[in-house]
Amino acid sequence: MAILISIPFAEKMLAFKLAYDEIIEITSLLLLINIVCFFLTRYLQFKNEYQELIFAEVQIIVDLLIISFLIHYSGGIGNPFYFLYIVQVILSGILFPGVILPYVNAALAALLLTMWSILEHSNLVPRISLRSEPIPLTLLITSLSAFYVTIFAGIYIINNFMMGYRSLKSVIDDKNLELQKAIKDRSKAFRYAAHELKSPMVAIQSTLEVVKDLFAGELKPEVKGMILKAENRSSQVLSMIKEMITITQYNLGLEQPEFITIEFNEWLCKTANQHRVHALKKNIAFNFNPAKIRLYVKIDANGFEKVVSNLINNALKYTLDGGRVTVDTFIFEYYYGFKVSDTGIGIDREDLNKIFDEFYRSKNAREMERIGTGLGLNLVMQIVKRYGGNIYVNSELGKGSEFIVEMPYSVENEEADFSKEDIY
Repeated sequence: MAILISIPFAEKMLAFKLAYDEIIEITSLLLLINIVCFFLTRYLQFKNEYQELIFAEVQIIVDLLIISFLIHYSGGIGNPFYFLYIVQVILSGILFPGVILPYVNAALAALLLTMWSILEHSNLVPRISLRSEPIPLTLLITSLSAFYVTIFAGIYIINNFMMGYRSLKSVIDDKNLELQKAIKDRSKAFRYAAHELKSPMVAIQSTLEVVKDLFAGELKPEVKGMILKAENRSSQVLSMIKEMITITQYNLGLEQPEFITIEFNEWLCKTANQHRVHALKKNIAFNFNPAKIRLYVKIDANGFEKVVSNLINNALKYTLDGGRVTVDTFIFEYYYGFKVSDTGIGIDREDLNKIFDEFYRSKNAREMERIGTGLGLNLVMQIVKRYGGNIYVNSELGKGSEFIVEMPYSVENEEADFSKEDIY
């Protein structure tokens, strides 16, 4: 393309006497072949890597042959652009593993340039030159020697660099596979441990409840208080175990996405209202504010129910009795989402960039609620990112927090009228 653009400049302004018609034809052919190869590479289904490499090698050889004609008609070795050969040789050094093909392509480029130079110097083919006088034999030999040194030294450097890069990449890929296996094994261990712990914890909780009911009148106040405390702790541990099972099942891919089309406000209201009983028990005001318009979107109901529930549960957990938790939905032209805000303990500024890390719990959260996995917000972020969304947090210690989830969408309700006034 650059050659086609430069032809009028060379012909009209620099007045070079070249075979412009042939250059245009050859350049157009080169451009056409590369466009065809681009689409074939993009849409052709190669059975293996070797077929793809063979296709690339054929393309490089064809390009070198066509470039040799292009160089001849644009001035031969007297034209400094004969170093265009090097572009294809560099590509072969990048594409092909090993030490054979890059040097074969470098030798082919050297052979083509040498052949055309000898034919032109011997007047066996029409000589087209940017110079008014013929190129002296000494200059020809010097130019060819410079080309040989440049092309083979270049391919040596590139080939060694690429072999080192491929070796390093192979090590990194192996370590990455080992890391993925370790993460998967860890998730399996978590899931196994959680399942093994669940049954005895349920048994302990049931036993405590039976003791409390059967011997309620006989228990001393301090003993009854200890039983209630143990019952509360066992409930917390059981809740943590259930959370671990849910998270590990999702990470292991054991829970399949359930895509459904929902009206966003209605679905979120129904999901949020499942937590209203918990709010009433803690004497927390729980409010839901829908957006002003209806919006139909397709979501993974299982995944996004975890997102909503986790954020609301955290808001209720870390808000003191008499506080307030609010869920707001919003709809903009290119994204939709919701915000969960509370008047709870808040998050220290130093902890804000860590709360989505796996197993991380802020200091004030640990002080208020000692038992927790630190996995919930990490799972929330994974689910939101998986579907192309973003999650943000604004918080100040002692003044509450707000978590904002934004999701992209394709509107299924064509009659929806978007306005920035529709937020909240």
